Amino acid sequence: MRPHNLIVQPNITEIAQRLRSVRIGAQLTLLDVERLSHGAIGSVVLGSYERGARALSLKKIIQLATFYEVPVEELISGRKSNHSPMEAKSTIDFQKTRNRAHTDIDIGILAQFLTGIAHLRGDWNGQIITIRESDLRVIALICHREIGEVRQWLSTEGLLIK
Repeated sequence: MRPHNLIVQPNITEIAQRLRSVRIGAQLTLLDVERLSHGAIGSVVLGSYERGARALSLKKIIQLATFYEVPVEELISGRKSNHSPMEAKSTIDFQKTRNRAHTDIDIGILAQFLTGIAHLRGDWNGQIITIRESDLRVIALICHREIGEVRQWLSTEGLLIK
């Protein structure tokens, strides 16, 4: 006798219901999705996915998640991201960070990281920089801090604007 699996896997019906729920939450009809995706996601096929009557490939679930702008994990598992869109971005005083780079090793590392982001984005404003939640995770790693500490640290150092 096999031990019971402790991992609860989603079933097709649940995923199909989530697909429909996300579409309806976006106030889109099946035809709207087809039109907005320029035919890449057909209304008849999407309806079949939403009823659980058609197999959903990984490629298609990624395409749908991208179209709806939701994480793949949310479509499959139903777990929502614990970060609201308002928390997704933070603004840092880039100028102050660069000015203080020589006073603290972690601030120096932060300044180098932010400079790299600015170069990648072609953002030469130089006064402030907006970073994403994923950037905060990287900052936590390179500065050997917990993700929960990073915003507090930036705020305490006077580098976090919002």
